[in-house]
Amino acid sequence: MTNIVKIKKLLVPVLLFTCVFSVNAAGIFNSNLSSSDEKTLNEGKTVIRNTGKVKKICINENVSPVVKKAVGVIKDLKPNYLAEIIQKYPYEGNEDLLDKIDAVILDVPSYAGIPYWSVQHKRYFDLYSKAEIKSLEKNGNNTSIRADLYMSPFGNIDTQMNIVRTEDTYYYETTNLNDLKYSGFKCVSKKDMKSVIVVFRSGDEWILYAMGGVDGLSVPFLSSRIETSFMNRIKTFCSYCFSKI
Repeated sequence: MTNIVKIKKLLVPVLLFTCVFSVNAAGIFNSNLSSSDEKTLNEGKTVIRNTGKVKKICINENVSPVVKKAVGVIKDLKPNYLAEIIQKYPYEGNEDLLDKIDAVILDVPSYAGIPYWSVQHKRYFDLYSKAEIKSLEKNGNNTSIRADLYMSPFGNIDTQMNIVRTEDTYYYETTNLNDLKYSGFKCVSKKDMKSVIVVFRSGDEWILYAMGGVDGLSVPFLSSRIETSFMNRIKTFCSYCFSKI
């Protein structure tokens, strides 16, 4: 009996260490990330989630200041359409990853011609048929871009892009500055469509995390199509950025 008690006492710190290690290992994401999604990430593939609601996002916002900022932006938006895109890379061999993603995002004219698969028409279209920078200002680690992005069927999107870069983090945010219409109906008011991309280092890995949200107006008979159109386009753009690096 005494030996059993001693063994139990020895096992307690081991079990506590195991629990702490497990929590820390999974500390970036919460229980909303499924085991199959986690497996996909560990295989080096991109995870795309039709999250729907803010409360269903899978990242712990306190894991990094840039993540907290991104989650705050989406919470303030209160979107009724929401998606997440996640990928990770080993840090070793990818030390210049922030340079790569910065080059992709700053090359706004290259957005024109990104292939987009239309669920409705069962064929590829250009995500943006036109992408032009109207202004670009840099101030230290901050970059501000104003651009016109033409996206059918919504027309021209007057877009504000804000970028903040540090030694080991990257933050990118876009906002529409004009109302958007679908089939003649206003479906999104200005500043009601936002996308954020963050990159941060966690131990020996880079974590790439993006969210796209739309606080879209409810248009009878069109809500489902509008959701599909916006969400698939946001996911296409974020996946494009990740794939280019």
